[in-house]
Amino acid sequence: MKVSIIVCVYNERDTILTVLERLAAVDLGAWEREIIVVDNCSTDGTRALLQKVSLPDVSIIYQPRNMGKGTSIRTAIDHVTGDYALIHDADLNTT
Repeated sequence: MKVSIIVCVYNERDTILTVLERLAAVDLGAWEREIIVVDNCSTDGTRALLQKVSLPDVSIIYQPRNMGKGTSIRTAIDHVTGDYALIHDADLNTT
């Protein structure tokens, strides 16, 4: 079995690397994972950070302009190869 984790990102320079490291560290047992990051045309340096990411099973899609979270989700769904998918925020907000 495989789970696809969709992470929509917009101006999350301060949190995106921590989010990706934490998602990659979760023990899924026998399950495979893929993490699909969709950057919604960030302007705060997030894109530069994402271009340096070299974590296994992480793919990054760069939107050509800010098209909103809904479009980012639909873009990611076109790339999902897992049996299940979930959406994870990139801001580390627990509320």
